[in-house]
Amino acid sequence: MIQPNSSLSATNRENHPLRNLLIRFILGGTTLLVSISAYFSYQATRNLMLKDLRHSAFLEVQRGGDEIEEWLHLRQAEVQTLANTLTVRSLNWSVAEPYLKLEVKRINEFFFFQIVNPDGSFSNTKVGRSNKNIHDRDYFQKAIAGKSNISDPFISRSTGIPLIAIATPISSNSASSSSPIGVFHGNVRVDHIAEVVNSLRYGTNSYAFALNSQGQAIVHPNSALMSTVEKPAPSLLKIGDRNLNAIAQRMVNKQQGIELMEIDGTKQYVAYLPLQAANWSVALVIPRQNIESRLQFLDLIALIVGGLTLTMITVLWQVQAFEQRELKKSKAAADTANHAKSEFLANMSHELRTPLNGILGCAQILLRSPALPKQEQYHVNIIEQCGSHLLTLINDILDLSKIEAKKLELHPYDVHFPSFLQGIVEICHIRAKQKGISFIYKPPINLPTGVYVDVKRLRQVLLNLLGNAIKFTDEGQVTFNIEVIDQPSNDGQIMKHRLRFNVEDTGIGITPAELSQIFLPFEQVGEKKRQAEGTGLGLAITRQLVQMMGSDIHVQSQIGKGSSFSFELEIPEATDWVQSAMTASEKQIIGFEGGPYTILMVDDRWENRTVITNLLQPLGFNVVEASNGKEGLEIAIALKPNLIITDLLMPEMDGFELIKHLRHTSEIQDVLIIVSSASVFEADQNRSLQAGGNAFLSKPIQVDELLHQLEQYLNLVWIYKQSQTDGEKAKEATTATTQLTSPSPQVLQELTTLASKGNFNAILKWADQLEETDTNFAPFANELRQLARQFDEDLIIKFLTKYAVETV
Repeated sequence: MIQPNSSLSATNRENHPLRNLLIRFILGGTTLLVSISAYFSYQATRNLMLKDLRHSAFLEVQRGGDEIEEWLHLRQAEVQTLANTLTVRSLNWSVAEPYLKLEVKRINEFFFFQIVNPDGSFSNTKVGRSNKNIHDRDYFQKAIAGKSNISDPFISRSTGIPLIAIATPISSNSASSSSPIGVFHGNVRVDHIAEVVNSLRYGTNSYAFALNSQGQAIVHPNSALMSTVEKPAPSLLKIGDRNLNAIAQRMVNKQQGIELMEIDGTKQYVAYLPLQAANWSVALVIPRQNIESRLQFLDLIALIVGGLTLTMITVLWQVQAFEQRELKKSKAAADTANHAKSEFLANMSHELRTPLNGILGCAQILLRSPALPKQEQYHVNIIEQCGSHLLTLINDILDLSKIEAKKLELHPYDVHFPSFLQGIVEICHIRAKQKGISFIYKPPINLPTGVYVDVKRLRQVLLNLLGNAIKFTDEGQVTFNIEVIDQPSNDGQIMKHRLRFNVEDTGIGITPAELSQIFLPFEQVGEKKRQAEGTGLGLAITRQLVQMMGSDIHVQSQIGKGSSFSFELEIPEATDWVQSAMTASEKQIIGFEGGPYTILMVDDRWENRTVITNLLQPLGFNVVEASNGKEGLEIAIALKPNLIITDLLMPEMDGFELIKHLRHTSEIQDVLIIVSSASVFEADQNRSLQAGGNAFLSKPIQVDELLHQLEQYLNLVWIYKQSQTDGEKAKEATTATTQLTSPSPQVLQELTTLASKGNFNAILKWADQLEETDTNFAPFANELRQLARQFDEDLIIKFLTKYAVETV
């Protein structure tokens, strides 16, 4: 029994080395396989983490680039908006200067605004008219060729300060020419760009810089690479550092990425990104350790894995678990950021898809040009849509924010009500005519002449309701009714009229379900193609404005038959609307120095003629009215007035034809012409000026603007009502009468009767008649005329009574 056992033991001993070898082989092979697997896993993990870290560094550059892009887009949109105004298009620096100086104060991002003529001569808000020329500037040449652009930074020839020019063409309003008539640009300092670039950091000792299209530094911590007044900046494309040359070349070529290279004698990462708004690039230089130091823990694990297989396997699992956790966190963070970004972009792009690409009001003029290629028509159409949409959105959001913050207040003042309504009607009539539908306006016969109301907000309410009615009506008509439902008797207090405003249309109608949503902010009902035309804020703002006025909007609608919007307002009557309109600040204009002026008012609407006549006759103007262009031409030839105010849309002969005839009639071809219209098309406004008009006055007429234009074109010196006590007035009147020759007692009695009735116009006519009858009455007539223009009947009666006593 012993031998067999001994043989088994020997066999086991002989097989043990083989078994151990096999085990060692298996363990060695397993170790090798695990080590190789661990090595490649380590490399893959390291590369993945390094890629994430490099991407994180690149995102810092992208953040700065996005901030600069947004800032430049906003500035470019502001420049293009100003270039589209009538003031800038006039190329008249004396007119544009005060307006642009106010805009510089309002938009304090700009250093100055500048208008450049086609020959390169310019004027700006910093130095006024300059004797320098910028015809050789690249940004000017691009803009005069019709391309909006943002220049490389340069040293200003007029100020000596490093600036960036945001230039855009000033387009011609002529339908036959699409060439720019000049260039408008706003200049901003480089400071904001430098502030954003210098804020870019990724750990200690990192820094950022920006290059222009020539490889020159816009912003750089090394002052030797920056431009000065004495010496321009060197191009990084030509300096001795080969690596910087390579990076600069990639940046100038509009490439992007992040690379590890030797900069300033050490290995550093350089992340670079081109800008889209300007031909610049931004770069961020990051010390290598700032990125790769975060991989030291992984490197330590790799060393341990190389010596201890078991530890390596354990660490591998830890690394894998760590990787999974980090990937999950990164994915969750990325998903959250992407969701927020997507939601933000979805909301903003819905309202502001492309308005920042440009707001050019000349789009409608260009679209009418048959010579414009189809591709250009497409882009011009986009510009026109963006401009109106963006302006409406901004105004609506501001109004809604003010209302919700309880910061919007009503500012009522006296106004001539029929002409105010007529101005709104003319605007809506043009819109309806453009759509091929009828617009009906039914004013009541007992409509109050003057009212005390916030004109701006009431106009906003009415234009919104009428505009919606026109927009959602494809055939049929839109009717605007006003009804005086309560007109109390005058009991010595201020009379108040209760008026019902009603807007009816034969449009598509609103479903009962949608009726509950139409007044909610950002809610739009109806077809999607119509929703794209608005912001979803108009009705919300309109209702809140009506509620602020003490009422509410009521809606009735049927699908396919149309809708009706109505509201009632209690509006105080204003009896002294003329005097209120003439009051400017603390001074009230009562006349002007010099001889009388004759003004011809040509308009087919009596409401508009009444406003001009009632405003100007008390000041001493001789106002003659004509109801159409043909009649106006005949009167103009006969009277040879000093100035003509004419409407555009009139029967028999419109305003354009009238201006044409006036300019071709030798005896009155130099007469001053102010065109007054409610046309919403700037093409019509500019066409009237090109036809020969001297100025344009928008309806409803603003008194300040009317008087300003009269002062400008007739070279008037206004006479203002003095703030004096009755005693001082009587004393001055008594003193003034001592050396005057008075008319007969019968004339004095007639004048006294007219003064007691407040008929100042008749008194002014008497003064002219007395002066023509006998030159000895001239001093008396002049004094009487000045007193009548002060609208003070007591003072006139004292003056006349004094002479009546002396005559007796």
